[in-house]
Amino acid sequence: MAEMKIENLQILLLLICWYSLDRKISNMWTSSAMAARIAYGMRLNYESTDPVPFISKEARRRIMWSIFMLDKFNSGGFAELTLCNASTMHLNLPCEERNFELDIPTTTATLTPTFSSGTLESGIGLMGHMSRLVKIRHDVLEVTKRIISSKESPYAAKKSIKALDANLHDFAHSLPNHLQDNKRNLLSRAYTTELTGYITLHSLWVQCHCDLYRMMIPGIRESVPELIQRDVPIDYAEECRELCLQYAIDMCRLWSDTLLECDMSRITDQSLGIYAYQCANILIRLWDLDLDSSLRDYLMILSNFLERLAEIYQVVAEIRFEINGFIDSLDVVTNFYATRSDELFSQSLTEIWRSSLKQQSAQEGQTTSKFSLLEFLQQQNKSDGSEEYPDAVEPSGGGLADPDVRADQGLRLDVDVASVEQTCELSNDFWSTSLNMDFDSYDTRVDPFCRIFDDWALVEP
Repeated sequence: MAEMKIENLQILLLLICWYSLDRKISNMWTSSAMAARIAYGMRLNYESTDPVPFISKEARRRIMWSIFMLDKFNSGGFAELTLCNASTMHLNLPCEERNFELDIPTTTATLTPTFSSGTLESGIGLMGHMSRLVKIRHDVLEVTKRIISSKESPYAAKKSIKALDANLHDFAHSLPNHLQDNKRNLLSRAYTTELTGYITLHSLWVQCHCDLYRMMIPGIRESVPELIQRDVPIDYAEECRELCLQYAIDMCRLWSDTLLECDMSRITDQSLGIYAYQCANILIRLWDLDLDSSLRDYLMILSNFLERLAEIYQVVAEIRFEINGFIDSLDVVTNFYATRSDELFSQSLTEIWRSSLKQQSAQEGQTTSKFSLLEFLQQQNKSDGSEEYPDAVEPSGGGLADPDVRADQGLRLDVDVASVEQTCELSNDFWSTSLNMDFDSYDTRVDPFCRIFDDWALVEP
């Protein structure tokens, strides 16, 4: 890599992609910074003025935008970790795949939308739209993390939150007809290599809304402190929670349609596993089990959607195991309530379920998850051990995962019993492993090289 050449940079990007898939986090982290420095040194963030063929110019653009997206995924909304600022990207977005593959010259718009020029906007391809959405996601994380770290009230920042919500809806309206979220567009890609990009784009759009409104969900790392939540007007807090829950349901419905209509072997983006876990956490913490009993169905959709991806990626297999653990825990609580509801005093199923989640959080503590990119790097600095990701735990027999619990864990569920004024104790099988995980850094990484691995769908696991 001593010579700053396009060919060397392309090789470096492929290595970064491999490091990500193989969980070589330290290698990926340092190589990403090297790639950004080389790209800026070669001035790839500017349009080339050299008389070179269109396909060469487009290849340069795609390299730079791939580095831009990688940087946004790795930085996770932290300004001090950002290397590629949006203000430094003085080049056009990638064009349609057909134009690039067939060497059909076209001109596209820049990162900032120019709706006055329909021709420039119409030439943008899926990668270009993804670049815009990743930039919006970075803005969302930047604002929400600033609110949380400064202990600011989300209500005081509602104008910023509303502006980001408007940006997301403007982005959705700006998509061309063939990329809009509808059944026809899904079916047209159901058995093609374009399915992954289409699903990832719309899943990320929904995830952006979840990231924006999850600050008011009690008991997760991404929420504001409880004292701050108490100062937020009840109507506004409930509105944020309802929006967050609705977008999580929308994610499940998108994936349910995909399961019913599409060839799941075409789905190859591991970041979808992260979105599934975030979605599951929102559902289990906001769902009202007394009004609607379909929570388990939605969790099963998430688990089934990840089944094929879990065969390819260890990290997705581990996430699917966690989601199956949620289902196991829900079954235990539901059965417990059904058999002892006559003895419980003025406590609903929802209250018992949320009490169990709160107790689990207290037992495990609000620590950074084993899937967190920054936490992984910090642990590497403390030890000389291998950075290989631990082997994933697969559920036996293809069913739900058996909870991994220690024999010495004392588990108590606080409920009011009419006849006996004491707490009811549940068996150790109640708890699954690690109900609280933090994907602040890792969850923002959508693989911009997913097209490289489309052929993996044809390989038997």
